[in-house]
Amino acid sequence: MTKKEWIPYVLACALLLLGSYYDYTITDRLYGSLPSVGIFFERLILVPIQGVIIWTFCLLYVEKKQLWKLLCAFIASMYAVIDAMHYWFTIDITLCVAAVLVSIVLLCSMLAVLNHLPIAWIQKHRSFFLFFTCVLLSSMLITTLLKSVWGRIRYRDLHSMAEFCVWYKPCGRISNYSFPSGHTAAISVILCFLQWKHNPYERVSLLRYVLVAGGIALMAISRMMMGAHFLSDTIAGFLITYTLYLIWKYHFRKRGIL
Repeated sequence: MTKKEWIPYVLACALLLLGSYYDYTITDRLYGSLPSVGIFFERLILVPIQGVIIWTFCLLYVEKKQLWKLLCAFIASMYAVIDAMHYWFTIDITLCVAAVLVSIVLLCSMLAVLNHLPIAWIQKHRSFFLFFTCVLLSSMLITTLLKSVWGRIRYRDLHSMAEFCVWYKPCGRISNYSFPSGHTAAISVILCFLQWKHNPYERVSLLRYVLVAGGIALMAISRMMMGAHFLSDTIAGFLITYTLYLIWKYHFRKRGIL
């Protein structure tokens, strides 16, 4: 690892230490402020992130015409559509049928676009989309497992201060999924766009670093605004994705495909 790659770990550890003492206070101050911003980040901002996974499997299908890749694209599409709808509607048979239809339209649209793209473009960017998908899927798997094991109650579900527990001790409360933050872990995958380059020697601009850091920070703050997470939850979510980002980056670079 380079010295620059250690900086996020140092900052994250400092924030985790801060959260050890002021988790409740910080979320208590932010909770309920700018609700429209919180709703936007909770319900809408991850839709294009999930869309990249669908795009990746469609791209792989167009390249090799293997049906299992198309099936993966359909499953990813169904998950993304239902995940987006469940914030607005009650999940029932009608919604599931609508999700199937929307997923089919979405897949057909992506396949139509990909079939009109030059094969050279697909081959050039295939590794990036694979990299992005590997980081996101592995991050979501680890985050989901930790949520189930840790069982930390969300701020908005607290009935009394006695129910609050610190981040570094598993609470073991069933059906409580505050630690770590899945939304923050998911949005942190935009780190991958630091590897979107026209050539291996292209330097990443300062603006791109600022946009990536800003996007992750805004998501973390919005989750506290919604009372869904504490500061330490969001930092842990970021750390999971950042670590996997580094692991997959070196894995792909070692094979000369990123």
